[in-house]
Order: sequence, then C-alpha cells, then structure tokens
Amino acid sequence: MITSSVFTYIAIATVLCLTPQESRSQRAAAPVKVTYAVGMGQNEPISAEVACVPDVACDLVDHADPAVHLTIMVYSGLKGGELRIYCWSDPCSFTGSRSHIDFSGRRVAADSFLGESDFGIAVPLVVRQRPIIGEVLVSY
Repeated sequence: MITSSVFTYIAIATVLCLTPQESRSQRAAAPVKVTYAVGMGQNEPISAEVACVPDVACDLVDHADPAVHLTIMVYSGLKGGELRIYCWSDPCSFTGSRSHIDFSGRRVAADSFLGESDFGIAVPLVVRQRPIIGEVLVSY
C-alpha cells in the first residue's frame, strides 16, 4: 500500500516536471492597437492607428511631417507608457522642456513646443515662454 502511493507521487511529479510550462518571457506579447491624432503647425492634422508590441518603442508619425519624429512605448499590463518627440529642423519638446513624457492611463494629450529639451539634471529656474507648435492625442 505504501509503495503504490510512493509510485503514484513519483508518477505525478514526473508528469508535472516533463510538461512544458509557458513562462512570461516566452509568451509572445499581443500587439496593442494604438490610435493617435497629430496636428503640427500649419500642416493638415492626421489620425491613424498602429499595432505596437508592449515594452517596445513604436513609431507614430513619419509621414505627417518629416521634420517631426514621434514614438510611443506602451508598458506591459497596459498601465501607461512613454511618449517621445524629436524634431529634425527646429528643436521641440513637450511640457516641462522634456523630449519625453510618461503617462499612466490609456489616453494622453500633449502639446509640443518650439525649443529644445533640457539635458542633464540641472533645470533652469526661470519660466521660458515657448510657442505651441502642435498637439498629440493618443489612445489605446
């Protein structure tokens, strides 16, 4: 009786060990549908939809204005992300003179301003008036 229960436990343990289990890193992350609208300067506003893989930077705008490059990274678990901007001709940034903003919801609206982003850990203690050159709306 004892030997049969021991063999039963060994058999169950062997089956559990040999059965492949999907780990979180092995699972392919499902793409997230990101809808966005961008209005830059005097250009016609555009809206589009892209499929982005969580935790990977995804290009939003290359065709609306070749001088502006926008990327988004949606965090896994769909609990926010990061929006980045880079302008080729004139420097630009988001609120707070930063080239990126972190957001915590499934929607973000951000104005883009003329003027370069501040680099390093020192931030000027003066308020700079910068003209708004565009607006970005993102939802996923």
